[in-house]
Amino acid sequence: MSLWPAPQSFRAQITIVCLASLAVIALAAILIRDVISRTESRLLAEARGQCAGACRELVRQHRERTAWGGDALSSQPLQAQDLSLRGLTVTVLRSYEGLEGGFYRPEARALIGHADGTGAARAPAARELELIASAARQAGASPVAVVGAWDRDLVVVAAAALEGGSGAAWALKRLSGARDPVGRRRQLWYGALALSAMLGVGALVSLWFALRSGVAQINAGLRRLEEDFGHRLPPIAGEFGEISRAINRMADRRTALEAELRRQDRLAALGKLVAGVAHEVRNPLNSVRLTLELLERRLRKGAVRGEEVGAAMREIDRLDGILARLLAFGRPAPAERRLQEISPLVRQAVGMVQEPAGRKGVRIGVESEQEGLAAEVDGAQIVQVLINLLLNAIEASPPGGLIRVRQSLESGRIALSVTDQGPGIPEAVRPHIFEAFFTTRPEGSGLGLAVSREIAAAHGGSLEFDPGGPGATFRLLLPARRSTP
Repeated sequence: MSLWPAPQSFRAQITIVCLASLAVIALAAILIRDVISRTESRLLAEARGQCAGACRELVRQHRERTAWGGDALSSQPLQAQDLSLRGLTVTVLRSYEGLEGGFYRPEARALIGHADGTGAARAPAARELELIASAARQAGASPVAVVGAWDRDLVVVAAAALEGGSGAAWALKRLSGARDPVGRRRQLWYGALALSAMLGVGALVSLWFALRSGVAQINAGLRRLEEDFGHRLPPIAGEFGEISRAINRMADRRTALEAELRRQDRLAALGKLVAGVAHEVRNPLNSVRLTLELLERRLRKGAVRGEEVGAAMREIDRLDGILARLLAFGRPAPAERRLQEISPLVRQAVGMVQEPAGRKGVRIGVESEQEGLAAEVDGAQIVQVLINLLLNAIEASPPGGLIRVRQSLESGRIALSVTDQGPGIPEAVRPHIFEAFFTTRPEGSGLGLAVSREIAAAHGGSLEFDPGGPGATFRLLLPARRSTP
């Protein structure tokens, strides 16, 4: 089980990341402090302290030696003095690791008693000799330290004057590699680490604000969608843009599905209603028709005139046709499909509407881009659809107008278009033209286009209104099949 609680919000996650970054900054600060503690200045201070302490001890030991032996030491030759004082130097410097030293005679410009804590020391270089002489010249009762630098090395020399002005005691320490560029690069790397950590925190804060802004926009858009589903989220930059576009696509899809579901609900409700009405009306109509047939037989005997009876029967037949369409809309008749060419069906439908077209002086022209187009259809139902479209076109056409019936093949589908030269369909009416019982004609039933669209859908096709161009154009699309030889 984790000791850390699971983050409950994005803010908690950002807080954890920020704390981790601050920990990195603290670690970098500790490392930098450690490096600073070992810098050149600290090393020099330590070397100066060691050299000064050694010088004071050498002066004290020299004073005691002189007091015990008188001035006999200074009267001896330099070689004898060097041999005698070397032992003193070794004794003193055993307590100072890494130091070498001795005594400097300014009158002879010579080093005597030169040694380190082990009793051996290499001869100082010329530059080191100049540094020892400079420190000796500046020396007083208190040690004076000077520093020399060559390449990556530092040399620290301290000197203190001997009593009586007979010279000076000196101590030297070499700091090899104190100016190592690798160490400086390491310091730069540590500084870069701290800077990177601070930049990381800044980037996280910026990211937090950007994410917070994006989330706020998404939430605002979703709240607006709850109130108005027609609203769409505005474009957003970055990854949140993908989320907003996905939400908009989902909203569009939902709108389309809801519209389709509403249409299906209306169709189902209307189908049940129409089926019930047709069932209730058809039985009385059958009785009326039988009665009229009986009256007609009597008329043949010369007892009654039959014009009124004939008119009544025609009206009953018209009402029966409306009821048949209602039944077809509520419960489409089973289709008897077979593979057949479409051109003969088009010609059949055109021939069946020639009489009403002739009364109005409307001409019907048939165009075909490709002959032999075939589909697996119920011919009678397709003819019914074409007759509905042609009758609507004749009704909308002006006297002497032309109706164009065009047959073509588009992307593997047969397209049958019917175009008239009428005033077209007003834009406010277009969304309702396929709805059942919607009509703009007083004598219309509002079922022709609704039934036609259902027939097209049952054949795996569609019936569409094309808003482009003058007049009105309806397109019947059917899946094409190869006709048998």
